Amino acid sequence: MPYPNLKSPTVPKAFFLFLAAACLAGCAKTGQSPLLQILTDSGPAAWDTTGTVNVQRETYLDRGESKAALALDAADSSRLSLVSPGIAVKPGQVISFRFACSFDHAMGEILQVRLRMFDTGGSETGDSLLYRIRGGSGEEDEPGRAQQWISYTRCLLVPEGVSAVKAEITSAPGRGKVRLGETALVGGEDWMAYAASFSSHLQKQPEDKYVFAAARQVEPQAAPQPTEQEKEAGMLFFERRYLIGAWPYANPRAEDRVEALAGKVPAQATASFAFGVKALEDLSGVSVSLAGPLEGPGGELSAEPSLHQGKFVPARLGSSWGKEFGISVKLLTALEPKAIPAGRNAFYWVDIPVPPGASPGVYQGGLSIQAQGRPALTIPLELEVQPVVLPASHDYVIGMYYYPPDDPSLMEVHLKDMAAHGVYAVSLAGAFVEKDSRGGVRLDREKFAKLDTLMGLMRKHGFSRPTALFVQDLLRILEMPEQAGQWTEAHKNLYRRAIRLMSDTAESRRWCKLWFFPVDEPANHPELMELARLVLGILREMPGITPYCDLNSPESVLELSDYIDVICMQILSVAPRTVQAMKEKQVESFFYLPGFGWNPAFHRGIAGWFLPRSGARGIYYFAYQNVTGDPYDELDGTHRDWSTAYPAPEPYYIWPCPEWQGIRQGIEDLRLLGLSDSLAAGCMAAADERVRGLGRSAKEKTESIYLKVSATGPGASYQLAHDLEPGTFEQWRQEIIGQVLLMQKALE
Repeated sequence: MPYPNLKSPTVPKAFFLFLAAACLAGCAKTGQSPLLQILTDSGPAAWDTTGTVNVQRETYLDRGESKAALALDAADSSRLSLVSPGIAVKPGQVISFRFACSFDHAMGEILQVRLRMFDTGGSETGDSLLYRIRGGSGEEDEPGRAQQWISYTRCLLVPEGVSAVKAEITSAPGRGKVRLGETALVGGEDWMAYAASFSSHLQKQPEDKYVFAAARQVEPQAAPQPTEQEKEAGMLFFERRYLIGAWPYANPRAEDRVEALAGKVPAQATASFAFGVKALEDLSGVSVSLAGPLEGPGGELSAEPSLHQGKFVPARLGSSWGKEFGISVKLLTALEPKAIPAGRNAFYWVDIPVPPGASPGVYQGGLSIQAQGRPALTIPLELEVQPVVLPASHDYVIGMYYYPPDDPSLMEVHLKDMAAHGVYAVSLAGAFVEKDSRGGVRLDREKFAKLDTLMGLMRKHGFSRPTALFVQDLLRILEMPEQAGQWTEAHKNLYRRAIRLMSDTAESRRWCKLWFFPVDEPANHPELMELARLVLGILREMPGITPYCDLNSPESVLELSDYIDVICMQILSVAPRTVQAMKEKQVESFFYLPGFGWNPAFHRGIAGWFLPRSGARGIYYFAYQNVTGDPYDELDGTHRDWSTAYPAPEPYYIWPCPEWQGIRQGIEDLRLLGLSDSLAAGCMAAADERVRGLGRSAKEKTESIYLKVSATGPGASYQLAHDLEPGTFEQWRQEIIGQVLLMQKALE
């Protein structure tokens, strides 16, 4: 119902606000305004409100309860300021701020929380910004920020001399809608304590709990009723496709409750299934296994399935350098019996690679899930192998930024894993020359030997695409000026000799062709842009040398395209105007993005459907493996770990992240699209008009699907994360397979 304008004579600024929007019993019947309160240890406290806002019922708690929420809509010029009364605190006390919120295409100042601190005499001793959420940049094509209900907790150690705090929360969205739910200012660490238990960094350095905000996605659905078999097994089973929403407390959604895990897959592709179990009571020794081979029309499916369990770890939810984290399945580890507390979840991932010679038809098997002292819960597994064999390759370049280890045997494990996912290109860092005693250049034998070993292993495993070599360290190695204006002709000649030596060495050793990458994201600083123009210009004048650069703004893409042969844009710079401009200048265009985060379906959509839609030549993901400190804890470095695969102990060596498996599915979609295009070309060259019509229809179908994906990086990123259902890409795959089957039959 509408909330009237409420005016407060003064609106003191504040910091630690935990807003509770609680509707008094019967208020809807009597027409009275709801009482807005902040929950505290001594009970709810009313606070002053300024603004125009609606109060509506929202279901945003795990138990599925309906609570009052404040609804702000920028279209109604909604603004809100909530100010608490003074709340008594004690120096040295730990207090927590908790609030729930949800956004819908919101931009501008979505949420801001402040805390003012006072001494015993009532004098203000400090004013701190506790939390701020901003959305979008204000540009017309910026889609804004959207998310489901999330509950945040931020804890604070009360400073000496502080006896009371006043909290303030404000919201003024420039566009879209904002929903605010329950808030509380309570003693202790609240949910932060549970979240921190997953972080080795926060366990070792508990004072950092006062820097980070812990966030949890709120599942509005109540848990469904278990079947009799589930009651006996002590757990609820549910499918959680792509592990989206794989949080330790997530409830099964209606679409997650399935009688069997089922899927369709072409030959020479991998069928993947993700599922979870929720403990109905405390369980120990929960184990999962495949209940025998899959049986079908050709007998047993000649496949080597792999089964992983999801590992809950702290992961940064905001920016890569942000201080906001939650708990989710970040990597997939080997199976081992585990305890699951009542109400918590465990998640699992099954991969079944289908060999090219597999007979088409439905193969059946099962999964067995069992807790210690309980009967097993058996889940049917059905896999339909379709009469389509994917080609081994596609026309696009998919690469990984790679930091190779010193151990050649581990290098080989990494390269085999990349090849198994369909990745046959890497981007490496480090020049392999050094300055000699006479001021010239020579090979750095140690670096050269390591790179020569790596390139030999790459040849062995089919890596034939060019390698982007980041050589910004060449300035340090050659003792060159970092400012372009200080370069002399002698500096330029020395630089040329170093590049030529590396290029000739690569050619003589039959390495993958090198693209030379001299400056990283130069648009970050004007001096870097000057340096980029200089060194890229030098490289472009050298016969046989390919200058390459990654760029993180559309303006730098357009400006530096005159100095370059290959451009790799940040995904947010990909747009028809930038890609088309590169085509007109005959510059190859790629884009880069992190290979983790969001979810596997998001990355499947990027690799399989946005890439061909964008017009770019390929993707370089950052990074295959690049961790700081504890590889399973993102909070122990200045930014998150940039990894699609994590280090693991022998004999495993690698733990994949779910997104890495999604990238593989996207690459399989690319191979299928290539097959469809090839068959369409064959059909359109046929003499039979009916067959030619099938080819035209297939091309039109493919194009119609591409048009459903945004042509810009920002638009596609938002669309794939928020607007398109995760199953959309599997539906598109099946539609393409349908047209492939028709064309295959027509061309027999």
